[in-house]
Amino acid sequence: MKTDINTPEFTILKDKIKIIMKALKAKENSPVEAERLKQEFKEILEKTNPLILAMAEGELVREGFTRDDLMTACDVHLSIFKDAINKPNLIVAEGHPVHRFQEEHKVILKYMETLIVLIRQTKAKGSFEAATDEMAAIKRIAVKLMEAENHNVRQENTLFPVLEKHGIIEPPVIMWAEHTEMKSIKKQLLKLLTPEEMKKNDFAYYMEVLAGLALVLTEKFGAHTQKETNVLYAVAMDVITEEEWKDIKEECDNLGYFES
Repeated sequence: MKTDINTPEFTILKDKIKIIMKALKAKENSPVEAERLKQEFKEILEKTNPLILAMAEGELVREGFTRDDLMTACDVHLSIFKDAINKPNLIVAEGHPVHRFQEEHKVILKYMETLIVLIRQTKAKGSFEAATDEMAAIKRIAVKLMEAENHNVRQENTLFPVLEKHGIIEPPVIMWAEHTEMKSIKKQLLKLLTPEEMKKNDFAYYMEVLAGLALVLTEKFGAHTQKETNVLYAVAMDVITEEEWKDIKEECDNLGYFES
């Protein structure tokens, strides 16, 4: 269903998100006030269409928000994603393919959290020369995130075809498209981390671009995993038979797993 962005409700919520994000940016907030704002922001995001958030962030950037300002908001997004990923609504027995997928979500999110922390630490170094160790650590995380494509490939080759056999077409198509989009961002991240790219970019600008890619990837992954758990996996648990799950598990074992 297409979201109508011209309704008063859409505009009111978008403007409210912008007000909170601007307030979160203010340095004079007391710890208590900052926590209150984060909680209010979290409650709004939990029930907000991602399109509203994207439009609010786009307007804020045009009004002068920086990547660092958006990263403050990302901290709140991460707390929501982390809660949903670490304590999913869908409870599945250990050893089940879906349980393995959910456990891998936790590992992948942890890598993304580490990536964001490393980027912040690296920016503070001020130059490529001073940040050699940090840049090497960022590269290792980016490589691990690309290795985590095994998680998506396994779903695409085992779970999706069985769902389609049961007439569940649209969720796998959407998830596959999002897998492709996230893989493209990971490729951009790895390309940016080559010596050639570092040599031709100013450090401050380079770190802005790097932070932007990490932010986009993390937010897309967080929203994606919620759809996987609450839609894709929930539907799969309803329609896929025990015998089919055994076959899926065997195929997953044959394809191998993402090792953290």
